[in-house]
Amino acid sequence: MAFKADDCVGFSDMDDSSEAYLCINDPNGNRAVHWPESHAHQEQEKFRRKLKYFFMNPCDKYKARGRKPWKLILQIVKIAVVTIQLVLFGLSNQMVVQFKEENLMAFRHLFLKSFTDSSTDTYSVYTQRDVYKYFASQFLMLPSITVGNHQYEKEGDVYTPLTICQQFYRNGSISPANETFDIDAQVDEECLQIYPVPPFSALTTNLLNFTLHFERLLTVTVNFTLKAINLETVEYHELPDCYVFDIMITFDNKAHSGRITIDLDNDVHIYECRDWSVTGVNSVKNLTNKYHLIANIFCITSFLKCYV
Repeated sequence: MAFKADDCVGFSDMDDSSEAYLCINDPNGNRAVHWPESHAHQEQEKFRRKLKYFFMNPCDKYKARGRKPWKLILQIVKIAVVTIQLVLFGLSNQMVVQFKEENLMAFRHLFLKSFTDSSTDTYSVYTQRDVYKYFASQFLMLPSITVGNHQYEKEGDVYTPLTICQQFYRNGSISPANETFDIDAQVDEECLQIYPVPPFSALTTNLLNFTLHFERLLTVTVNFTLKAINLETVEYHELPDCYVFDIMITFDNKAHSGRITIDLDNDVHIYECRDWSVTGVNSVKNLTNKYHLIANIFCITSFLKCYV
């Protein structure tokens, strides 16, 4: 059987047919016809072409066999989908952080008298009245003074109270004029609970039957809990979360210098709201879940393609 050089036209290095093995490039780049020396030589050439194809980039593979790079396309689409998912997660997390920070600043302005943004680390009081009566009145009038959606926490039908505790030396007699003092270093604690009761109004004198022992006073701690809902997430097609703020105000009088430093901080707990309804837009929860489902499908398909 005769075999001519013209018969090599149409074959590529990636063809696996036995006739393609007879078409080999000579050193000058010309097509030449050679009979295989043996079956082992044919297998060697076949393995060489497969190995060469394996290490080709997708463009060269497409030129060699005309196959569309589906795996590459899948990876590109998966990267785009996951990137969008990460951006959405970042925006959601940013809204959470911003909501927490803004609420903390709002609480400082609500419960600390004459608070300014620049006095975060230096806020202090200098009179006995300013130590506790202002924030107690603000707490009881909260529904009528806050511009947010803050509300008291409820346990059953009862609102949780504001708790004031003072820590002080058990006994003490201090007389700077005589340069004498007598201190019992044992620390005692007294607490008072104030329950908000509708209709919410300012603090009355007889309600706060609580005396602070300023001569022996070390610290005063105030604890109460408020709740709020972050509605900003609706704009970004996410369900609003419910927030619980455990607020603590600390009055530090350990130095007894006439200046009581005050710090307000909070612990934030985020929960999924128990009952919700969003109207006027497409189902927010369904839209979010569908996108996450699509992202999962692309990731699983990409993983399975590694073994195909």
